[in-house]
Amino acid sequence: MSNELKKVYFDIFKYQYNLVKSFKKTIESRDEIFRITCETTDTMFNKTIGNRMVENRIIENWKLELHNKYCGIIYRPTPIVLRINDPNDWYDKSITHHRFFWRRYQQYLLQYKEWEQNDVEVIDETTDEIMRCIGDPKSDNPFDYRGLVLGYVQSGKTANFTGLINKAYDEGYKIVIVLSGIHNDLRAQTQLRLENEVIGKSNKGVSKVLKNDNDHFITALTSLEDDVTGLQSNISYNLSGNKTLLVVKKNKDVLERLINLLGDLINQTSDQHIPALIIDDEADQASIDTSDKAKGEDPKTINRLIRETLTLFKQKAYVGYTATPFANLLIGIDNETTSEGQDLYPRDFLVGLPKTEGYCGPDEFFNTDENADDERPSLIIDIGKEDQNLFQSIKKKDEHYKVNNVPPKLQEALYAFLISATVRALRGEENEHNSMLIHTSRFISVQSSLTELIKEEFNTIVDNVRYNASSSCVEDIKSLYKSEFVEKTERWNLATGTQYNQFQWEEIYIKMKEISPKIEIMEINGNSEDALEYHHHKNKGLNVIVVGGDKLSRGLTLEGLTISYYYRNTLMYDTLMQMGRWFGYRKSYLDLCRIYTSSEIASNFEHLAVAMHQLRKEFELLKNEKLSPSDYAVRMLSHPKMILTSNLKMRNAEIAYQNYSNKLHQTRLFSKEKETFVNNMRVTSELVSKIFPSLLLQEKRDGKNKSKTKYHVSEAVDVKDIISFLTNYQTYESSTKSSTQSIIEYIELINNECDELKNWKVIVVEGVPNSISNQNVKLGPLSLSYTVSRGQSADINSIPQDRIDVKAIVAAGQEKFDEEKFAKSVTVPKLFIYPLNPNTAVFHYAKNINFDEKLVPIGFAVAFPETKQPINNDFYLKNKSINEKRDV
Repeated sequence: MSNELKKVYFDIFKYQYNLVKSFKKTIESRDEIFRITCETTDTMFNKTIGNRMVENRIIENWKLELHNKYCGIIYRPTPIVLRINDPNDWYDKSITHHRFFWRRYQQYLLQYKEWEQNDVEVIDETTDEIMRCIGDPKSDNPFDYRGLVLGYVQSGKTANFTGLINKAYDEGYKIVIVLSGIHNDLRAQTQLRLENEVIGKSNKGVSKVLKNDNDHFITALTSLEDDVTGLQSNISYNLSGNKTLLVVKKNKDVLERLINLLGDLINQTSDQHIPALIIDDEADQASIDTSDKAKGEDPKTINRLIRETLTLFKQKAYVGYTATPFANLLIGIDNETTSEGQDLYPRDFLVGLPKTEGYCGPDEFFNTDENADDERPSLIIDIGKEDQNLFQSIKKKDEHYKVNNVPPKLQEALYAFLISATVRALRGEENEHNSMLIHTSRFISVQSSLTELIKEEFNTIVDNVRYNASSSCVEDIKSLYKSEFVEKTERWNLATGTQYNQFQWEEIYIKMKEISPKIEIMEINGNSEDALEYHHHKNKGLNVIVVGGDKLSRGLTLEGLTISYYYRNTLMYDTLMQMGRWFGYRKSYLDLCRIYTSSEIASNFEHLAVAMHQLRKEFELLKNEKLSPSDYAVRMLSHPKMILTSNLKMRNAEIAYQNYSNKLHQTRLFSKEKETFVNNMRVTSELVSKIFPSLLLQEKRDGKNKSKTKYHVSEAVDVKDIISFLTNYQTYESSTKSSTQSIIEYIELINNECDELKNWKVIVVEGVPNSISNQNVKLGPLSLSYTVSRGQSADINSIPQDRIDVKAIVAAGQEKFDEEKFAKSVTVPKLFIYPLNPNTAVFHYAKNINFDEKLVPIGFAVAFPETKQPINNDFYLKNKSINEKRDV
């Protein structure tokens, strides 16, 4: 009873708190808001519970808990906003008492979806910023705003644009059109979400908080079953007198029908004041105009139809949402045609959604800071040659017959899913959704064959688990649990300070017998009748293994995803990021998540993760410099096997020098060939011999090391010696992070244009004693007692087959070891040389090499100061029309 009454009290408090906050113009402090909220909550609570009594001391304890949560130290990330002009002053974010739809949605998230107050306030603040970027719907003046919102994959973009839609209706927008992907499943998923969280149909969703009345009624012209193609062609409907919602997919027939329908409805009304908000979900998919203007080609179909839709309205705002904005930022800024109007370039604003607490994205799966002190275990498992060869061999859809057995690593992935679902149940999440993704082919025939095989295999696994404890299958699951899950969870707890619960195998096995029969297997594609209807299982949770292809690549959410088996390659950054569905809110079970894929795909994903990390930093930089969206260019790293986005979308992009200003670049990939190690040892010894007379010893304690690190430093080394070293040093042939050629080009450019980077520091880093067998080394006349140990925490299952990856060689902040404590960047260019310990795990995979004091692996890092006279930007993929405009 006490817990039930506590929930009632907390629900009332949440509603009253945001109601009081809406009048915050006259209330300054959070403590004052809290005090007033408690007074109104007490009154309403007593009315609600009637004759039931709650002791004052209990209520005071509740208030103390609420005070700690609402008035304690709260970190709330803020959005990053780039605008072409100052914020529009028509929207006063402090006046909220008239916002029926937003306040209802806000309370629904808090009370029924049980979101944290902090997360709801993030949506509130980010949507306020977007509203300040678009036009005033109460004005009679025409307006046309175009912008882009950058979120994270699987991070709650839909919740954000749902909040934006609610606020748009509150302020007077008459029609909202949501362009929801290219598949029916995603459109239906979005339609259902908006019916629940904007419209509030039949006492569902937000109507549980406040029911609609005549002044607050939204008409949906699309439904869960039908988009606009299901509407009659001669319907009578007053667009200017109603609030209207349409959710449509980006399809030629659908958009043509939409344009005809809207044209007819606009012609029916004499009042042409119909302010429109168009939300483009997954704005980088299908919306981009890939036509070749040089050849006089017309805009591509979907792009043309979206632009034609916009031309129907005198007052309109187009807001695209995406996690991969590369293509959108390459659109020609001045592309315009007579019939379609301007292209969709986000000329007016860019908004970067903050990363909210609990989100697990690229930073959690990969070492995006490239910190050598990062000791988190890898959650990625190499699928190996047998699995890879099978799926690589399938080139055509009629080759589905090749899938005639479940390969070994896919079988292991099935075991891993069974383990993860069981552990989550034991941690108290038995009624939560659990999903596994299997994505190996775009061919539906292959997906169908694989689904049948997996059903047969999984039934056998379940039978063994339930009835044959001594089977080899159960022994394999037990072994996997201990080696892959118990060990890694322990390491994860140590590295991150988390406290994920562990269980004995006996507990796991008893629960697994109960969980295993509940797991379903579904095929999700255009031919299958299976549907991921998580909402039908919200009380008990859905446990499901999902086999599919392109339908799983974008937008479609896999709830509670823990295990992904993925083998699809792509050469485009944006497609690659979108295909990875394993990002999302997984804080309570991140240690159980695994990605089974090839080492090459894992490497590409990690490269992309680092690129996205840098993109966010660039966003911050431009925000601080108060630049406009047209100044923004995506700073991506070049990659020999990947391109930023498809060649068609890159017609407006041009490549310049890579900009290393205020950047650190380091080797992490090494060839397994002896010749490369020998060459790099020779090149390094030659440089050390040349600078040896000027080497001075400095010592400093770094990071977690108990012993001081020794740095052998030579100052004022001529740039010619640096270029000679970089020219002769052999990087791994597919390395992107330390391409010596691009570094040399940048140094020469800055030498010539800015008269900088002429004098360098060279630092040879000596290792410190640790638990790994040491290897001393001689670099010319310099003798070192210890080599640097890197890669010692590498996981055998995630070590690539074709190269050695130490992940990082520079310890956190090591590049500034001789700088002032709070220096923002290095003050002089530095070349760090790392003689590496060949006895660490990763170097055991070098090919028949006997390392000794005359031959050890050599890594290097280059730390660049901030250039005083910036030249160009990071292989800036700039918009040609922007450059041409500036040249004029």
